[in-house]
Amino acid sequence: MAHILILGAGYGGLRTARELAKHASSDTKIDLVNDSELHVEKTGLHTIAAGTRKADAISFKITDVIPSKVNFIKATVSNIDVDNKKVSFSDHDDMTYDYVVVALGFRSEDFGLEGASENALILESVKTAEKIYDTIEKNISNYKTSNDPADLSIVVCGAGFTGIEMLGELVDSTQVLKAKYNVPDITVTCLEKATSILPMFDSELAKYAVNYLTNHGINIITGADIKKINKGSVEYQMGDDTKEVKANSIVWTVGVSGSDVIKDSGFDARRNRVMTTSYLNLEDHPEAFFIGDDSAMIPEGQDRPLPTTGQLATAQGTITAQNIANAINDKPLVKFDYKSKGTVASLGQNHGIAELPNKMKFRGHIASFMKHMSADVGIFEVAGLKTTFRKGTL
Repeated sequence: MAHILILGAGYGGLRTARELAKHASSDTKIDLVNDSELHVEKTGLHTIAAGTRKADAISFKITDVIPSKVNFIKATVSNIDVDNKKVSFSDHDDMTYDYVVVALGFRSEDFGLEGASENALILESVKTAEKIYDTIEKNISNYKTSNDPADLSIVVCGAGFTGIEMLGELVDSTQVLKAKYNVPDITVTCLEKATSILPMFDSELAKYAVNYLTNHGINIITGADIKKINKGSVEYQMGDDTKEVKANSIVWTVGVSGSDVIKDSGFDARRNRVMTTSYLNLEDHPEAFFIGDDSAMIPEGQDRPLPTTGQLATAQGTITAQNIANAINDKPLVKFDYKSKGTVASLGQNHGIAELPNKMKFRGHIASFMKHMSADVGIFEVAGLKTTFRKGTL
């Protein structure tokens, strides 16, 4: 009897578990380990941080969506020993395995910037997302007493995918908060080191997104090299000039890396992402598979790893399940050949941009509908139809 240990119940881990339940033989033992009883649609964290949705809308119980063949274990991984096929936990006995799938997700990366961990609100979990919105609302409500303009100032550090989507949500939620607390205009500033925004999109779509945000009051400053985050302000460099934006709500969305378990386990990795073969496993340990944010695979003919997305992790989960089932049955493994379904970014709940693989481009309400539809498809792929009806946005 083969024992399969799946570490992490995000997009990749859940998909792997559900697919293995279909393909693995009846005597296969499948354990799914996660440090929480809830799966969180982390691509929706920015909506919690901006206050446009509640945490319950982007989460569901793992045991509600996994097949009976999969055993769920709530535990926190501390170390993975591939030489001895053993996983250690901070709150559970060690476990051995025949095959392991590492899908532990991401953590926010502050790159050691002075003051970031102390003075910025870092977006990486439901808890931190809720803290961001609570802080924003508290500061805005406090303005009537403080008369401090910094209480009405929000700075978003980073204009990557998550940063841009959060700015879109803030377009809507700041207007609600302004009316609720009867305060003057709320200022939202985004600082981005790069000189171009959303490079993963066609330049026309990226320009459209920036114009939409700026036309709705968002101040996007590109070429801004953030140097320090103080309590109540952000210092940044523009050429030879050092500038400062005052704000009591400072949100950090600059970058992510894989789980620190990767580093703590001694894997050769870059930003906690382990390089895998085209089968998504390790060359020296073919029984160990790494997917999602913990994985780096360079497709044939390319020179950079695939960007980590929920869509990618789900696709990797499908192939990983197939390859483990094949390995158990002494069948050849299948190479992972990723075909993107397209890229969609929301600009609030009712606006967005989208680009399909065939270069078709959409913007506005149509793109927003596509964003909601892709989110629902994502839920269906990891949780099934019943949960999609309960948690979907369409």
